[in-house]
Amino acid sequence: MMKYAKVVIDAVLNTNVISPADAAWDYLIPEDLSVVRGSCVVVPFGKREIDGFVLEVKEQTNVAPELLKPIHGLASDFVIKPELLDLLPQICAKFKLRAIDVLKLYIPSAIRAGKPKRNGKRRVPVSMEFSDHQVVLNQEQQHCVDTVLTQPENVYLLKGVTGSGKTEVYMHIIKKVLEMGKTALVLVPEIGLTPQVLANFKARFGDIVAMLHSKLYGGEKYDEWLRVNQGSARIVIGARSAVFAPLENLGAIIIDEEHDGSYQSDSNPRYLTHDIAIMRAKWHRCPVILGSATPSIQSFYLAEHGEYKLLELTKRVNNVPLPQIEIVDMANEIRSGNGGVFGTEVLSELLQTLRQGRSAMVFLNRRGYSQTVRCLQCGWHAKCDNCDVSMVYHKDDEQLKCHYCAARMPFPSRCPQCGSTYIKHGAMGTQKICAEIENLLSQAGIVAPVLRMDTDNTQTKGALVKILEKFANTSPSVLVGTQMIAKGHHFPQVSLVIIVNADGGFVADYRSAERTFALLTQVAGRAGREVGTAGKAYLQTYMPNHYVYKFIRNYDYLGFYQREIAARQATKYPPFSTIVRVLVSGTVDTKIIEVIKQMMQPLREYDKNQQAFIYLGAMKCPYGRLQNKFRYQILARIKQDVAKETIDYMDACIKKIEEQPIARHVKIFFEINPASLS
Repeated sequence: MMKYAKVVIDAVLNTNVISPADAAWDYLIPEDLSVVRGSCVVVPFGKREIDGFVLEVKEQTNVAPELLKPIHGLASDFVIKPELLDLLPQICAKFKLRAIDVLKLYIPSAIRAGKPKRNGKRRVPVSMEFSDHQVVLNQEQQHCVDTVLTQPENVYLLKGVTGSGKTEVYMHIIKKVLEMGKTALVLVPEIGLTPQVLANFKARFGDIVAMLHSKLYGGEKYDEWLRVNQGSARIVIGARSAVFAPLENLGAIIIDEEHDGSYQSDSNPRYLTHDIAIMRAKWHRCPVILGSATPSIQSFYLAEHGEYKLLELTKRVNNVPLPQIEIVDMANEIRSGNGGVFGTEVLSELLQTLRQGRSAMVFLNRRGYSQTVRCLQCGWHAKCDNCDVSMVYHKDDEQLKCHYCAARMPFPSRCPQCGSTYIKHGAMGTQKICAEIENLLSQAGIVAPVLRMDTDNTQTKGALVKILEKFANTSPSVLVGTQMIAKGHHFPQVSLVIIVNADGGFVADYRSAERTFALLTQVAGRAGREVGTAGKAYLQTYMPNHYVYKFIRNYDYLGFYQREIAARQATKYPPFSTIVRVLVSGTVDTKIIEVIKQMMQPLREYDKNQQAFIYLGAMKCPYGRLQNKFRYQILARIKQDVAKETIDYMDACIKKIEEQPIARHVKIFFEINPASLS
């Protein structure tokens, strides 16, 4: 009997987006070819061959026999797991995605292409202090473990102060899950956290632990993915994309630092990791544990209203006190004649900490040497030719670099516009902070390495591990870094944390206070994590009376949440509304504007009848051009009670426009509650 395959192909027709309903074609399965649901195949399409994924194998087709073409062969030996195929329609509907884009997340291109060459030895995890295998949980920890294991079909929000032993809770849950013959998935927000987390889990569970994230080299990624797919690895540690890991019989999904914005994809395909994890957990009937010292406003709101179950760890392991947080008024420092990087007391504390043989972490959310380069005579500033952003000065190679498209140019000795030699550096970055600290230590006669960790100096193989290992094993020392150092790391020798510019997170975004509270609380929590060590954190600011800092200083999450949720309710921001962003980009400015106009007309008509929008507007993006593409957006804030039907209507409007010839000139992306509006 003839068999047929419904195949989603990796192709774009006359438009940039193919809807899930229109993406699949029927093909004939040759008798000598083993094709099953989830197979990766090569099929003829027009005059070329193209890859595709089999959604269904069937014995009947409505396509005329003369129009059917046979599958040419298998593109890969790998087959997508049934669970992930079952969830495909749900994921596409939830995030308004093309089926092909989701399917390619299931089996990444590096895997489908076959085994690549290895680049040297395997990204060996750093060896750090880790507790004994026979750790006895305290009463709060044991309660959390027991609750999850006895009531597994729930989403749990585990709110635990920094250093409260959330990782031990995760490990005890996973141990029980493994004993039941199941598997576990552990997600972390930063790739920088992966080596330490991996080392800790391998110390406990051995070689059944695999690591999956985007910075693995081709051969490494292939080997790790293969171990997971074959079932020899039963625990996966990874960043956002690991939520699609081909684990079977899942027994627990853990999302650590659940508040972190990196769990929301800001490039195509756009999705929220939490939602994918919850979908998978429902399919497997297993728990999801969302862990954080500073849960997102959204998650805590859902816990308050019973959609998540709240678990709490209120104190640090062994009752180690949280670090004391001091607010430093930098405007007052300047008035007192101190124009340096650090406040007077802060500098004194840093030098004293190092003299005592202990280490310090210095946080600045800005990499490079200086953020802007400007001519004092004519006002010219270094701006990327491809993007509407300033170029950043990097001292190591004396170049200006764009952090969005990687364009670069030599640092100018004269202004390109007026020829002046009065070139000034703007706000300083991590490189300059390191140089300043090295100079201060030299003047004080202190010998201690000053290490830097940001995305610029962790690109090469093994660089990240080397930095972490050196800092962990060298005391005294100073680690200067961006958000990569802020979360999850456990360095017992650190007794001091300095936040150079606490105000940098306040931008034009309704979540800026939430993000600032979470980030700075997490940074401060790196200090004083060892028994007998009094931790201290200095928060330098030009706005010492800002309400966020009062809550941070007192570690008052609940007080901050109550103020923030009241403000959101009054202004009708999420979770009391849903924000939708439609991003349109392309190389021809006028074509994008025309597409935006065609989208806005039916939306305005819809709102006249339905009164669904709290806000609806079209505008140029804050970064109006990136990588030589112009960018415009429609922003809509939708009333919560009509959000689903309104989003579906917006999606239908977009699909109609995508069928028109003008859509060939643009790319359209649909985002629900986007992580960033820039």
